[in-house]
Amino acid sequence: MDKSDRSDAAAGDLRDFLHLLEREGELRRVSAEVDWRFEMGAMSRMVCEQAGPAPWFENVKDYPDQSVAAVLFGPGHAAPLARIALTLGLDKRTPTLEVIEELRRRFQQPRQPTLVSAERAACKEVVLQGDDLSLLKFPVPWIKEIDGGRYIGSWDIVITRDPETNWVNWGTYRCQLKDDRSYAVLLLPQGQHGGAILRKYERRGEPMPIALVIGAEPACHLAASAPLEHGVSEREVAGGIRGRAIELVKCETIDLEVPASAEIVIEGEVIPGERVEEGPFGEYTGHATGQGNAPLVRVKCITHRRNPIFTMANMGKLHDDSACCVTVMSAAVAKNRLEAHGLPVRAIYYYIPEIPVISLTPRPGLKKQIVATLLGGERMITSGIVFVDEDVDPSRLEDVWWAITTRMHPESYDLIRGVPVNWLHPWLRPEDRARRETSLWIMDATIPHEWTPEYRARHAGPADYVHSWSEGTRATVARRWKDYGYGDI
Repeated sequence: MDKSDRSDAAAGDLRDFLHLLEREGELRRVSAEVDWRFEMGAMSRMVCEQAGPAPWFENVKDYPDQSVAAVLFGPGHAAPLARIALTLGLDKRTPTLEVIEELRRRFQQPRQPTLVSAERAACKEVVLQGDDLSLLKFPVPWIKEIDGGRYIGSWDIVITRDPETNWVNWGTYRCQLKDDRSYAVLLLPQGQHGGAILRKYERRGEPMPIALVIGAEPACHLAASAPLEHGVSEREVAGGIRGRAIELVKCETIDLEVPASAEIVIEGEVIPGERVEEGPFGEYTGHATGQGNAPLVRVKCITHRRNPIFTMANMGKLHDDSACCVTVMSAAVAKNRLEAHGLPVRAIYYYIPEIPVISLTPRPGLKKQIVATLLGGERMITSGIVFVDEDVDPSRLEDVWWAITTRMHPESYDLIRGVPVNWLHPWLRPEDRARRETSLWIMDATIPHEWTPEYRARHAGPADYVHSWSEGTRATVARRWKDYGYGDI
């Protein structure tokens, strides 16, 4: 497929995406009855850790007419990023760094959304208000037994509008069910656009309109997971990823627009100063963390498709659907940012939680410029960064570890103090949380740029398949691979 045509083949709404995954062997229907309390979470967590096809639970206990699709962007069965590649209309075995490059290209081609009428919006097929209003009508899962309760928002889009600039933010924030008409949403006071927007409403003494979207187009969820800067429209980025404008529709009771093809839309308000106990929750760091007080959302209206499909994520150690998205989306955003500042790098890959590994050709001052540029972005670095040479693939952990253990001088380690804190990190000390500051570590696993090529070849030449044999010998091995009896590998 020609590269310019790829975006037109991107996945459509959630239902199109589920059928695409099923055709490609990346999704499996589960017809046996499964309990929304713990069992659904445990089963889908095992699927993540075994890189199995995503489960689509069609027989949920207590909810006979509804289904739940879980861990849709988890580690692929065919390849680690198979499902993200399929979302983009690429082959499911597309290498990780190629997926990142394709995302970078699409980020640079944003598309304005279009507004459609309620009659054309699938998410308006059923409208619930007044006495019909109840969040308990949906199969909200209690995912992990260590969680503080049922989470209605784990793979979601939370939509808010800045009251001063009118900028609309899409973010993926966890939302804990409190009762049939309210939920708590974790909006951190630092490092999250949603939290910053809420502070503005509370300073004004005004309730904050908020829309919780479940089961939107895959491109919308990818955009919502990207660390974009304030003022950048996730709606337009989603259109770039999708290859055409995202259709939006106005909410019924609040001044926000939501993806028209979404499965479920929950409209509500955050009352200034109103807080409620939230958490703990098994997070993307691989730890249960974040227990405390969080803003309470009072629900005003629910709209949904007929027989809505609920979606859930299942974060944890070591692989999950959040990790797969964040690693490539953050890498694409970061590399575009560095190129915009005239800082060339070969490749970037992110490891959870937000640890970038950057492959580059060292030159004087380049690494310090990169650190400063990424620190000036949104969630580009939260605790550490690793630099490796251009011959190291940053998406291959064994390559990165090889570079650290064989090329990193013991003194090539540095700390930057006084950087903003991410409250979800389990290693934070009490004083870090109180100051809302911590430190950033830098590991430099590159061969010093001042070494001569002769010295480098004599003392630090790589001894791997590509560098240790001529192209002719490697061609012979490739040609005779089946003759050796290794045709299945």
